[in-house]
Amino acid sequence: MLFKYKKLTAIAISLFLTTNHSFASDGNNSDEYHDADPRNSSLRAAVLADDEGEIKLLAGGGASGLTSDISQTVGFAEYYTQSHNARLRGAHFDRFGGVYVDIYHLEDVANMYTGGYMLPLSSGDGTLFFPSLNYTYVDFQTDDLAEVLNSQLTPTGGYPSLTPNHVVTLLDGDTSHLGSVNLYALHPWNDTHFSVFNVNLGSSYSGVDMQVANLMWVQGIKTKVADKDFNILFELKYDVISVQNESLSIDETSEEVTASFGVDYRF
Repeated sequence: MLFKYKKLTAIAISLFLTTNHSFASDGNNSDEYHDADPRNSSLRAAVLADDEGEIKLLAGGGASGLTSDISQTVGFAEYYTQSHNARLRGAHFDRFGGVYVDIYHLEDVANMYTGGYMLPLSSGDGTLFFPSLNYTYVDFQTDDLAEVLNSQLTPTGGYPSLTPNHVVTLLDGDTSHLGSVNLYALHPWNDTHFSVFNVNLGSSYSGVDMQVANLMWVQGIKTKVADKDFNILFELKYDVISVQNESLSIDETSEEVTASFGVDYRF
């Protein structure tokens, strides 16, 4: 029952690293990088709303040429207006590929700290691939989780309230170390239409025993309003998280499908 609580599925979302919504383009390199290429670094602002009314606000940008004539440095901040989740991401791309960090605060659930390496690849038909290897440290907020879970439970027959220690026992710990592999793919169909596909698979090797899987599909349309670039985005996501505790015979899985629609404005 513990992991039926829907907000915990957001843990899986955080493992997308820089691949989730990395839509930006450098003003000096707009012809070189597609708007959905995570290497792009222009100023942008975006707003997306999902099928349950959650609004995500995003703003960021970066710079080119800091370490070489082809380097791109990007940074983004995100805020979710209903859940109050927040996220900071940064990446630097050069001839060696890309390195990135991702800090994600999940309200009443956990803090996530991720680092990884991404290798940009391309195919003859114009499709871009960005495979990556990632490490994530999860710090569960057991005090907050106990309060949230108690508010969701309906005690009967003198059922005791959960304490932070109960949550640690159920989780079999309060931290987890995960490794994951990720593939982000971008295919421009023409000058205005593009598709993005992302798949992520992760598993813990220390701490809380957990596995995650994420799928994302984005359809984008680029248009202009008053000579400014806008991307109209439709996103469909499927997230799964599974947590086990063998000593208590716990094997809980939570799934979530989310559809979002929004716009991404280019400065």
